[in-house]
Amino acid sequence: MSMKNPLKGMRKHASSHSGRVFSDRKWIIPFFASLLVSLTLFLWAIFGLFSSPNGGDEFPFEVISVSRSEGSSDYFVESELKLRMNASMGSKLDAPRLAYLISGTKGDSHRMMRTLQAVYHPRNQYILHLDLEAPPRERLELGASVKSDPTFAEVGNVRVMVQSNLVTYRGATMVASTLQAIAIMLKESLEWDWFINLSASDYPLVTQDDLLYVFSNLSRNLNFIEHMQLTGWKLNQRGKSIIVDPGLYLSKKSNIAMTTQRRSLPTSFKLFSGSAWVILTRSFVEYCIMGWENLPRTMLMYYTNFISSPEGYFHTIICNNEEFRTTAIGHDLHYIAWDTPPKQHPISLTMKDFDKMVNSSAPFARKFAKDDPVLDKIDQELLGRTHRFAPGAWCVGETDNGSDPCSVRGDHLVFSPGPGAKRLQELLRTLLSEEFRKQQCL
Repeated sequence: MSMKNPLKGMRKHASSHSGRVFSDRKWIIPFFASLLVSLTLFLWAIFGLFSSPNGGDEFPFEVISVSRSEGSSDYFVESELKLRMNASMGSKLDAPRLAYLISGTKGDSHRMMRTLQAVYHPRNQYILHLDLEAPPRERLELGASVKSDPTFAEVGNVRVMVQSNLVTYRGATMVASTLQAIAIMLKESLEWDWFINLSASDYPLVTQDDLLYVFSNLSRNLNFIEHMQLTGWKLNQRGKSIIVDPGLYLSKKSNIAMTTQRRSLPTSFKLFSGSAWVILTRSFVEYCIMGWENLPRTMLMYYTNFISSPEGYFHTIICNNEEFRTTAIGHDLHYIAWDTPPKQHPISLTMKDFDKMVNSSAPFARKFAKDDPVLDKIDQELLGRTHRFAPGAWCVGETDNGSDPCSVRGDHLVFSPGPGAKRLQELLRTLLSEEFRKQQCL
């Protein structure tokens, strides 16, 4: 009988078992107590998610947006921030921090130190790279100069790359060295907003107070990278040529090697080119280092065999990415003079170029010969530099008897902008206009 109707036996057994359970009323009180507690917690969670602890419909944290408002062509956010700050006591947008890479080769250590001191500010981060062509003694001297500076030692924001790389001009090793410096910056410091690469032959035309003050009023998603799409003979010459960077496999520097082979032009992305000197946002360089898409790695492999990789790697990435292409501003914020007709290398700037540099309103210029007298003129008339650093509001020491005012540090959140800030603001108003921005990444 049990084999013919097993379900009947199971139902009978279950019925008798449940009857015994429901006949025992000891479970009723704990059951309803647990139900009441669970219901209370559930209701508290539901209503807590949709109500502010401050009451009403306000968010618990004040959010200050620096994004561009609808219908506005002004990328300066100073007026909007002031309104928002006045409406919310205690809320403020912190001033930006800049991360500098200053690079050089054999014989450049003293020039690198001079450039470093001219662009130094306690808020910023700095990393120096003297390539492998420089003798070990020169690299040791550079490291000793940084360690012996009392301000650098106290603030701790200047680093010298221990691992020196062989860097080939116009080769992929220059891109690799830049990416390594960015990776170190990302690892060592979480507090910076823009990455700036300079060489030993670069020099500032404004103080860091000028630069930080102006950038404090900029949206933090703007990348200053001169660029243009490769077309015509340049596209065929650079896009189809294949080069080999000897720095990838040799221990001594030599020029790039051209191959006889040619390759077809890419069809999955467009090629862009421009200045190798850039000011890039932290979010963009993070994407280049840790890209959630494969585009940065694809570009790194492609530009390994490309002529003048530093003049195309970042440019092609930013203009082929939908998220970042609208952030590209087609200017490297440098004053650079070229021969007529233009040649591959810029001319060295001298006294006769001083007025042109100032009138350009650019915050940086290149290239300068070592210890050229025009650098002293820039120190005196544009930077006010008489001691180690170009002074700013953070320098609060005495100036009597020729003392260095920057030997005593004050509040690095306070800036004292001068004429350089006004010049830079005028340049940026032009660069951030709708007319100029319509021409980007085309």
